[in-house]
Amino acid sequence: MRLPECLSPFFRNYAFHCLDTDEHAELVIKTVLARGTWEQIMWLFDCYGFDKIKDVFLKDFYGLRELPDPTVNLWGLLFLDEKEYWEHRRRRERMSLAEKWRPRRLIGRIVGR
Repeated sequence: MRLPECLSPFFRNYAFHCLDTDEHAELVIKTVLARGTWEQIMWLFDCYGFDKIKDVFLKDFYGLRELPDPTVNLWGLLFLDEKEYWEHRRRRERMSLAEKWRPRRLIGRIVGR
C-alpha cells in the first residue's frame, strides 16, 4: 500500500512514490515517530497497530539507536515498562557529552591494521 501524501515531506531523499507501507515499515514507523504530527501518528497506529510499532521501537532501543533521544524519551513512556524507562533516563543523565555523542554503529576491523 502506498503512503499518504501528507508524509512526503519526510521522505525527500527517497522516491516517495516507490515507498510501500509493508516493505519499508521500519523506515516509515521510525520517521513518523520522530517527526510526525498528531494526525500522522494516528494514521501510523491505524495502519500498523500498536504491537508492530512497539516491536520496531524496541528493536531500535536495544539495537543501533537510530531514533533521536527526545523521541526515545517520549515513546519510551508508552513502550517501555516504568523501571526500564527510568533506568534509561538515569543512565543518560550520568553520561558525559562525549559518551552521549559517541557513534553507536561500529565498523568492522580493517584487514591489515
